[in-house]
Amino acid sequence: MMEEDMKHRILVLQGDKSTWVTPSCLNELLDLKSVYPMAPLVVGNTLIGPQVKLTGSYYPVIISLSRVPELSVMSYTEKGITIGAACSLVMVRSILSEVVSQLPEEKGKMFRVLLQQLSGQNIRNEASLGGSILSGSATWELNPILAVGHCTFNLASKDRRRKVTLRQLLFGEPGIASLRPEELLISINIPFTKKWEFVSAFKQIQRWESAVPAVVAAMSVRLKDGTDLILAMNIYYGGSESACLFAKWVSEQLIGRRWNEAMLDEACRLFLGEIPLQDSTFGEMADHERTLAISFIFKFYLQILQELNKNSNSLHKPIYDTLKRNVMLNGKNPINDLQQRISNGFHLNDEDDDLNYSNGGINGETITHQPHMLHTIAEEEIDNEDSQVVEGELFLSLVTSTRHHAKIIAIRSEDALKVPGVVDVITAVDVPRANDKDVFAEHEVHYMGQVVCAVVADTKKHASLGASRVKIEYQDLEPVILSIQDAIKNNSYFELTRKIEQGNIEEAFQNADHILEGEDYIGGQDDSSYPLHTLSVIPRLEENEIEVLIATNDPAPIQAAVASALNIPSDFVICHGEPQRDVGAQNYQTASLAAITAVAAHKTGQIVHSVLEWREEGSISRYQPPFLGKYKVAYKSDGTIIALDVTYYCNAGHRLDESSEVLAVSLLSAQNAYYIPNTRCCVVACKTNSQAKCFCRGCGFPRACMLAEIWVDAVADRCALPPEKVRQINLHGAVSHVAFKRDFDSSNLIKCWNECMQKSLYHERHTAAKESNKQCPWRKKGLSIIPVMFPAGFIEDVLNQASVLVHVSVDGWVLVTPAGNETQEETHTILMQVASRELRIPISHIYISETNTTVSSTTSVTTSSVTSTVYALAVREACQILLQRLHPIIILNPDATWLECVQEAFHLRICLSAAGHYRSTKAMDWCLKEGLESPNFIFGAACSEVELDCRTGNHKCLRTDIVMDVGSSINRTENTEQIKNAFVQSLDIFISEDFKYSLQGSLNGAQCEKPEVVKAPEQLNVTLPMSSPLNLNVSCSPKAIEETSLFFGTSVFFALKDAVLSARKDAGLPGTVSLPIPVRPQHLKIACGSHFIDATQISNPEEHSI
Repeated sequence: MMEEDMKHRILVLQGDKSTWVTPSCLNELLDLKSVYPMAPLVVGNTLIGPQVKLTGSYYPVIISLSRVPELSVMSYTEKGITIGAACSLVMVRSILSEVVSQLPEEKGKMFRVLLQQLSGQNIRNEASLGGSILSGSATWELNPILAVGHCTFNLASKDRRRKVTLRQLLFGEPGIASLRPEELLISINIPFTKKWEFVSAFKQIQRWESAVPAVVAAMSVRLKDGTDLILAMNIYYGGSESACLFAKWVSEQLIGRRWNEAMLDEACRLFLGEIPLQDSTFGEMADHERTLAISFIFKFYLQILQELNKNSNSLHKPIYDTLKRNVMLNGKNPINDLQQRISNGFHLNDEDDDLNYSNGGINGETITHQPHMLHTIAEEEIDNEDSQVVEGELFLSLVTSTRHHAKIIAIRSEDALKVPGVVDVITAVDVPRANDKDVFAEHEVHYMGQVVCAVVADTKKHASLGASRVKIEYQDLEPVILSIQDAIKNNSYFELTRKIEQGNIEEAFQNADHILEGEDYIGGQDDSSYPLHTLSVIPRLEENEIEVLIATNDPAPIQAAVASALNIPSDFVICHGEPQRDVGAQNYQTASLAAITAVAAHKTGQIVHSVLEWREEGSISRYQPPFLGKYKVAYKSDGTIIALDVTYYCNAGHRLDESSEVLAVSLLSAQNAYYIPNTRCCVVACKTNSQAKCFCRGCGFPRACMLAEIWVDAVADRCALPPEKVRQINLHGAVSHVAFKRDFDSSNLIKCWNECMQKSLYHERHTAAKESNKQCPWRKKGLSIIPVMFPAGFIEDVLNQASVLVHVSVDGWVLVTPAGNETQEETHTILMQVASRELRIPISHIYISETNTTVSSTTSVTTSSVTSTVYALAVREACQILLQRLHPIIILNPDATWLECVQEAFHLRICLSAAGHYRSTKAMDWCLKEGLESPNFIFGAACSEVELDCRTGNHKCLRTDIVMDVGSSINRTENTEQIKNAFVQSLDIFISEDFKYSLQGSLNGAQCEKPEVVKAPEQLNVTLPMSSPLNLNVSCSPKAIEETSLFFGTSVFFALKDAVLSARKDAGLPGTVSLPIPVRPQHLKIACGSHFIDATQISNPEEHSI
């Protein structure tokens, strides 16, 4: 009885901030909505859930519809079907599938179009149909389809019920009131279609398999029975700028026309007149979206022609002739979208099976990647708000600056201290040592997101609530410098400016046949792939010690930061670092957070946990810096480049930090693989009011070389020569020298280039692509081949060293403790392999220990390209020391096992622990502007083929061939995995990532996209040729291979440019074109041009601040 009674009662759940109400029937719901008209209605919680979680928003009353049966029904009517507004999208898809299977084709056209749009597997499918419609979101693609299908909505309130169309709701037709706050959407009526009524929908996504479309279009047309005469037509658009736009003028003017090419031209002209391309304002479609809409009109035109062909016996002959010219074009149907297939992985083309010797251990033992057992994530223990909190533990929440450059007038913390559970507010005055601005901002803030104070409380929830109650008064200061352009204008630079020169550049420019000047920009990338920071600080007041538990690859800077903030010796700080993948770039930020947490723990005398929420992480996250390159190139008519004057600008943020290493690599990579006898290369770090930037993926190398490829490609355009020919004639010769005054042998560079040409069948496939492009005007293929030459190890001398400890226990187990950890876990496998070979024991007997400052206080992160290799050499040195100690025992007992030798050494009191230290020779002298050791280069080449849909800008990579000289590698299987994974990441750098900032200069997280594995080539071939004896000194680490491979995505970029040039040639446009980096589908669509749009109608792209 009680259970039955509960089904018919309103359920109420009272929380601290909100009340959750669940009515049991429609009448109760209408009563609640009349009392609380502004209360949100929740079914799938996909709209307000992220707002509550990510932005801290809350609602006093929330009404759940899960127990209202009237909102989740489906019924048939004479004119169509009715679906409840609370039905989830998964349920709607199931309903439509059943309806389509039962209806004749002519009546179910609308349902098929809706079903096609709901085919994606996305989390938003749990959202409700009605909630998605009324949210007004620009990313909701069903609204235009529902509008074009004349669907009606059943609305109800406590006082009345009514029926309206989506068009009436959105555009406020006379006599129709918009949705009132107390009204509810009860259900949606979807009508059947008729035989001569046609409905279609098209959408353009920014990324394959994305849930959010950039542009969506829905179109319907009703023709007179048996003819091509238009009786009615509707065109609706939606997308990133507007939830729904109605092309009313176009739809009305096309009534009474015939469905032919004249109608198509008139439709495009009317559309551009109704929605002009110039003077774009908020709410209107951007240039690329409107040009894309024209393509959708054309596709709809062809699609209807194809439908009419099914009834060709009743059509006039002119229509059928038009159909043959447009649809049956060389056996290819231009209506079909470009289909992206999942990559088939990669093929390793080693010419010699002996190359795989390095993949085995002792006695033929097979070795694969072995992430060691200590790789754990501490977030799971304390990141859950519902997890049990130990008494006496505190949680910390940050209060960050909301201004770029301002003076702090006052910090008001009274309201925060009144929050239950808040213990204290930590500010700069609580820092035992004279406050460093990297701990707390004291008098002035220099960038948005700078930490001003922190709140500690008994739970993370209370700490976050207290932080939201802290009020800070600011006085804005000038200037506010956010971009590279601002820094150049205000002459805001760091003192570190590095330059390399060779030859007589002034004379070369005077004698040159041609001179090319320009500039190019590469935007920053997000580090959002890094895990959230989680750390714990345990104070030991009796011993005056601090223990830090943190996920990091480099505990030494954290130890130093904590010791400096607390004004205690660094030996009093014990830092336990749990190695994490790809978090090395966040060392400075982690050290600052650890210092803040340590100050809180020192003041309160209690354990303090710091777990950054998304809001805090987004405000203090460091992003990889944008680049601006200004160049001046002198070249001959045959494409030979004789002089280069280039300056790279980097937005380093408010402090130099890792940007100095990024710029050093950029300077040494400014020419890529090309020999230019007269050069002047300079790098400048711009000081701006933004967060300090972290290490780039590839440490600046992909960007610097990309800028080099841009001006090489521009020279090829100016000389009217194939780009691959200009690249080849400017490559380093067999024996060459670089700008830092050292000769080197580049024969392997030539070998990689020629082998890539041969294995990729470049010339044959390029000829075939040209023939294919002549046959199909809507799809173009393009090819490109790019060389690479990476100067491994030329960053900082201090990084080119390594120390390890190797301990052998009495039972024969070996523990390797490196004083630093590679940001890739593959290095641990390499270290285990080295120890296995040197000690001649199975790899299963070897383990890698965590990095701990109590074991070694001279840890260093392996951010340099060579340092992961020098750690392997340090392990070898330590193992050789142990073998020398065990040598007498082995000589006396040649048949003894490893365990027997170890136990005998223990009884003979022989030390079974050894320290190994390795350092490379001095790398680069910036005063002399020369390298003092033999250059350690990694050579390679990559060739990619792409297919481009000129109507939408969608594209896919058909095939990529990579040839890389990895030298005397320890593990070639790991190398190929590194190459493959880094290449996929490089696609995001050059053709996928959309990294945008708000007008206030902060990151717009909704526009920052994650890596997309589905964009990998359909075929990826990797070849690792045998190194010549002259190149055996190149022992490539996984990091160096990744840095090099991150550049190979440029081959896809320039292949897309090759396809665009083919499309522009067909459209009669100039051959040269400049594509932005990264290049997106909208950029490619506009660059291809269209005969439907006059070039004068397209506005010039707006110059963005960089």
